[in-house]
Amino acid sequence: MSAREHEALRARAAAAVTVVARRLADPAAADHPTPEVSPFRAASLSDGAPGIALLHAELGAAPGGDPAHRDAALRWVRRAAALTALAGKTPAPGPQGLYGPLAALSFALHRTADGPAAHSAARSHLREQVAELASTRAAREERRLTEHPDPSPGSGSGFTTFTAYDVISGQSGLGAHLLELGRPAEAALVRVLRALVGLSRPVRTHDRGLPGWWVALDGASYQPVAPARGHANLGMAHGMPGPLALLAIAWREGVRVPGQRAAVTDLAQWLLARRCADAAGPWWPGQLSLGPAQPEPGRPSWCYGTPGIARALQLAGLALEVPQWHEAGVEALRAALARADLDGPARAGGTAEAGLCHGLAGLLQITWRTARDSGDPELAERVPQLAARLLELLHEEAPFGFAATPGERPPEEHPGGFLTGAAGAALALHTFARDAEPATRWDRALLLA
Repeated sequence: MSAREHEALRARAAAAVTVVARRLADPAAADHPTPEVSPFRAASLSDGAPGIALLHAELGAAPGGDPAHRDAALRWVRRAAALTALAGKTPAPGPQGLYGPLAALSFALHRTADGPAAHSAARSHLREQVAELASTRAAREERRLTEHPDPSPGSGSGFTTFTAYDVISGQSGLGAHLLELGRPAEAALVRVLRALVGLSRPVRTHDRGLPGWWVALDGASYQPVAPARGHANLGMAHGMPGPLALLAIAWREGVRVPGQRAAVTDLAQWLLARRCADAAGPWWPGQLSLGPAQPEPGRPSWCYGTPGIARALQLAGLALEVPQWHEAGVEALRAALARADLDGPARAGGTAEAGLCHGLAGLLQITWRTARDSGDPELAERVPQLAARLLELLHEEAPFGFAATPGERPPEEHPGGFLTGAAGAALALHTFARDAEPATRWDRALLLA
């Protein structure tokens, strides 16, 4: 792609971001299209008001940004606050993490506030609540590790769960936000990191050693099963790469606990020992069980598959200054993108949707981050190719600028939301259009930075 073509593509991406932002400017007009959606879901980071606030917060904070976007972000934050209060009066569907209403509101307000003094009382109140939530969750994991050092092989008793450690609803996501909340949240962050260090240690059931993050859940339905029928998850959303990324990012930012270096080393080496390979290069399955292995790579995405794992490995290599891990992550991402055949039809290895979670936007943001930190020219060439593919999914007649995701999706997923909808796609396109690190570092919610 020539320099002129690249600049024209960046201009198209910026225009697309403007389209999406304009259609998501007013909560009254762009609120959740499913009237019966729960307040919890409508206040979540994945599909709800806080995630849409992130788009406007980023557009308002970027150099040369329109102040009207900051006003729009505040409107969405106020909407999120009202929904969070409403959600607090109804039974929660499960344990709250970063993507639950409380931490999501804090995460969004932290990025929307214009200066350290803005909304200080609200931010302080939310910080205390998030820290208390994280401390309680970490204490529960500490008790589990103490009381069940060798979990029962006959039942799920003593094994961890996704909600204890993952990015979406567990400690990795909460820790990502605690990292930026400063000294008042430091004690809670330390407890989270200590619990994740403990999770990195293998457990034994009879004569078998299993990873410490092994869950007694079916790999397809996520329903409880006997431990031998459970699995070790390798996805960034619900698996071990999330804790690895958090431990690495915290290390780089100078927040360290006993055993952290060893935990990062053990997790990175565990991943490297379980690489598969095909003609394109290395890849990882989405999960490992005691049954048949995954026969071939899945689609490249943030939530599951090689790209998210590759970024976690790169972050670990950067943190502990281990070039082999860094290079392994870069090599694996190059292979995933080569396998996707971005020069072919308007698909990427089965990825024909726009969102951050399992679509092109997530792949674009991972590739931009990995290319920037590595200086790899091949990855740098892939970035505009991914942006072009994502722009092909832009449809002016779609309510929020991007066509509905193919296949069946739960009706509670907001098509304009952060994780699977238009706001997330626009944020990734904005990174590409500016070719600069996000001003609000919104992708910390994905543990990419």
